[in-house]
Amino acid sequence: MNRNQAIIASLCYFSVFIAPVIVPIVAYFVVDEKETKRHAVRSLISHIVPFVGWLILFIAFLGGAIAIDGESVLPVFVMIGGVLVYFLVVLGIIIWNVIQGIKVLRAA
Repeated sequence: MNRNQAIIASLCYFSVFIAPVIVPIVAYFVVDEKETKRHAVRSLISHIVPFVGWLILFIAFLGGAIAIDGESVLPVFVMIGGVLVYFLVVLGIIIWNVIQGIKVLRAA
């Protein structure tokens, strides 16, 4: 992988801060090198995971809102726990993307 391909691959990972889905998709279709495409797919998957988690959390919140009857506090704790787990997963994914982007740049 040459230096330009490494920069494109690392931008796929760093795009978690700017345009999480758009940059990896564009890189996948524009670049011809297989290794850069592999990095684009990996970063795209890591950018989609928080969205899927958000959908699951949203559905859980709807279920929790329906389950709250005024006497039980368990649904509230489940919702708060879900939010905490979600944010920890998102933080881990952001850190993973930054580490992968740095690794790709250092390897070139």
